[in-house]
Amino acid sequence: MNRELFSDEAEHALLGAMLLDGELLDAITSQVSVADFHDLENAALFRAMTELHSAGSPVDPVTLHEFMPALPSGAVTLAYSGELARNTPSIANWKAYAKVVTERAVLRRLVDAADAVRELATENRPVAEIIANAQQAMADLRDLQTGEPDYKRMDEVVTRNIDIIDSKFNGALQSGLSTGLVDLDKLIRGLRKKTVTIVAGLPGSGKTTLGLQIAQHIACGGSGVGMVFSLEMPEEELGNRTLASIGGIDLRKLDDGQLQDDDWPRLTSAVSKILDKPLFVCDKSGLTVARIRSIARQVQRVQGLDVVVIDYIGLIGSEGKACNRASELGKISTGIVNIAKELEVPVILLAQLNRESTKRPGKKPIASDLRESGQIEADAHCIILVHRDNESEEGQNGVTELIMPKCRHAPIGSCLVQQQGQFARFVNFTGNRGPSTEEVEMGRGFASKYKPSNQSRSAER
Repeated sequence: MNRELFSDEAEHALLGAMLLDGELLDAITSQVSVADFHDLENAALFRAMTELHSAGSPVDPVTLHEFMPALPSGAVTLAYSGELARNTPSIANWKAYAKVVTERAVLRRLVDAADAVRELATENRPVAEIIANAQQAMADLRDLQTGEPDYKRMDEVVTRNIDIIDSKFNGALQSGLSTGLVDLDKLIRGLRKKTVTIVAGLPGSGKTTLGLQIAQHIACGGSGVGMVFSLEMPEEELGNRTLASIGGIDLRKLDDGQLQDDDWPRLTSAVSKILDKPLFVCDKSGLTVARIRSIARQVQRVQGLDVVVIDYIGLIGSEGKACNRASELGKISTGIVNIAKELEVPVILLAQLNRESTKRPGKKPIASDLRESGQIEADAHCIILVHRDNESEEGQNGVTELIMPKCRHAPIGSCLVQQQGQFARFVNFTGNRGPSTEEVEMGRGFASKYKPSNQSRSAER
């Protein structure tokens, strides 16, 4: 590689400036990433400095040595970092050093992108595919060089808000996307951009059904583009669930192919409603937050994007070492929040609950039942807990309570929906709200008011 594509001197000087003046760490780490360093030693040292600073520890040769005694090459961290600090020309020039480091990193990526396009061209692939890959690579590089500041004046924000408020007042803009369920829309006041809504439940409660149904309602109803990441369920099963939900066809018949005469028109109708609609799926397992972000950005560039559903957080892959799974899930949760803000779309993130709720009177879950990570609860803008007591008569008949213990733009509350398990969908609840769980346990007369006719009691995830 030509020397013009990297600068050891600039990398050394930038790291030295960080060692000499801790006040520069926030400014530098907001502009420079680990991937911007060409030299592996420098990249490893920068990562260690960033992690130390994030933990609230001072950053100097001694603390770095305690944190990471040796660099990837085996060199002693104390000696290497001490030499960098001694040889730094001037901390006042850190912006110039940072600019050189980031610009050379962009050049290297540009060369890599060109090499990748050249390799595609020699593989006898369609020209359209080669052009699409080249455009994707260029778009990624443009993102690195936006030149936009990381902050805004409050009066700019307020002025934009006034325009939005006026549009809502005049009916030209809704507060958020509809879920397709009337009472749920009233509860959460719409799915809003840049927010993460956690939909959590025990296995078999219907959280996957709810997440997929919301995405298909938005995409097939003409409200926007939906992207579903299914890290557990294969795309074929997602497809059958969508057909069952939209067509009102028993999912078991789709699975075994034993359709009746009256099922075929429903199937044809479902296909026509899905055809050419902007609903996209990815069923790759073990996706990391970075990969989810990359795929979502691809969809957004090509198709647009209005909602993302991820099923579920416990299956998102780790990107590095963590002390424990709870800590790793906390990082993943924060990463998903960043994706929602960056792409400016609502993200519905599915999660599992532990079984503590089953030990309580009434068996209703609470937000702290989110499995393995309190950080998930803290990061979420809105939390929806899907609760159906399968031991009760109403639960066996599909009546499901959606409990909202947290929402930053609406008061907490709950609503009832009717799960139609055989159709892999929820519908609006048409019975009475009824008494509390405790009252239901005392007298089961409430069940007769909403007992559905000819509906399966099977539970879907």
